[in-house]
Amino acid sequence: MNVQLPNDAMQFVEGLVASGEYESTDEAVADGVRLLMSRQRLRADIQKGIDELDAGLGVDGEEVFAELRARAKAAVEKAG
Repeated sequence: MNVQLPNDAMQFVEGLVASGEYESTDEAVADGVRLLMSRQRLRADIQKGIDELDAGLGVDGEEVFAELRARAKAAVEKAG
Protein backbone atom coordinates (compact mmCIF):
# COMPACT_ATOMS: atom_id res chain seq x y z
CA MET A 1 0.00 0.00 0.00
CA ASN A 2 1.26 3.47 -0.81
CA VAL A 3 0.02 6.23 1.49
CA GLN A 4 0.56 9.92 0.92
CA LEU A 5 0.84 11.99 4.10
CA PRO A 6 0.73 15.76 4.40
CA ASN A 7 4.21 17.28 4.73
CA ASP A 8 3.87 18.04 8.44
CA ALA A 9 2.73 14.48 9.19
CA MET A 10 5.57 13.02 7.11
CA GLN A 11 8.11 15.20 8.90
CA PHE A 12 6.69 14.04 12.22
CA VAL A 13 6.96 10.37 11.23
CA GLU A 14 10.48 10.86 9.87
CA GLY A 15 11.42 12.53 13.16
CA LEU A 16 10.18 9.50 15.08
CA VAL A 17 12.32 7.26 12.92
CA ALA A 18 15.36 9.55 13.21
CA SER A 19 15.02 9.58 17.00
CA GLY A 20 15.10 5.77 17.04
CA GLU A 21 11.59 5.42 18.41
CA TYR A 22 10.66 3.44 15.29
CA GLU A 23 12.85 1.50 12.89
CA SER A 24 10.97 2.63 9.79
CA THR A 25 8.23 4.93 8.58
CA ASP A 26 6.10 1.84 7.88
CA GLU A 27 6.42 0.77 11.52
CA ALA A 28 5.49 4.25 12.78
CA VAL A 29 2.46 4.48 10.49
CA ALA A 30 1.34 0.96 11.43
CA ASP A 31 1.51 1.94 15.11
CA GLY A 32 -0.57 5.02 14.32
CA VAL A 33 -3.20 2.85 12.66
CA ARG A 34 -3.23 0.54 15.69
CA LEU A 35 -3.85 3.59 17.89
CA LEU A 36 -6.77 4.62 15.67
CA MET A 37 -8.19 1.12 15.94
CA SER A 38 -7.83 1.23 19.71
CA ARG A 39 -9.60 4.59 19.82
CA GLN A 40 -12.49 3.19 17.79
CA ARG A 41 -12.82 0.20 20.14
CA LEU A 42 -12.78 2.56 23.13
CA ARG A 43 -15.52 4.69 21.58
CA ALA A 44 -17.60 1.57 20.96
CA ASP A 45 -17.08 0.41 24.56
CA ILE A 46 -18.07 3.83 25.90
CA GLN A 47 -21.19 3.86 23.74
CA LYS A 48 -22.06 0.36 24.94
CA GLY A 49 -21.81 1.58 28.53
CA ILE A 50 -23.96 4.63 27.78
CA ASP A 51 -26.56 2.42 26.12
CA GLU A 52 -26.58 0.06 29.11
CA LEU A 53 -27.03 2.97 31.51
CA ASP A 54 -29.84 4.37 29.37
CA ALA A 55 -31.51 0.94 29.52
CA GLY A 56 -31.30 0.96 33.31
CA LEU A 57 -28.61 -1.70 33.48
CA GLY A 58 -26.19 0.37 35.56
CA VAL A 59 -24.98 -0.45 39.05
CA ASP A 60 -25.02 2.12 41.83
CA GLY A 61 -21.53 3.48 42.41
CA GLU A 62 -21.77 3.15 46.19
CA GLU A 63 -22.56 -0.55 45.79
CA VAL A 64 -19.52 -1.02 43.58
CA PHE A 65 -17.19 0.76 45.99
CA ALA A 66 -18.62 -1.09 48.99
CA GLU A 67 -17.94 -4.40 47.22
CA LEU A 68 -14.39 -3.29 46.34
CA ARG A 69 -13.72 -2.22 49.94
CA ALA A 70 -14.99 -5.58 51.21
CA ARG A 71 -12.78 -7.48 48.76
CA ALA A 72 -9.74 -5.38 49.67
CA LYS A 73 -10.37 -5.92 53.39
CA ALA A 74 -10.72 -9.68 52.90
CA ALA A 75 -7.50 -9.79 50.86
CA VAL A 76 -5.60 -7.86 53.55
CA GLU A 77 -6.96 -10.11 56.30
CA LYS A 78 -6.04 -13.23 54.30
CA ALA A 79 -2.50 -11.94 53.64
CA GLY A 80 -1.95 -10.70 57.18
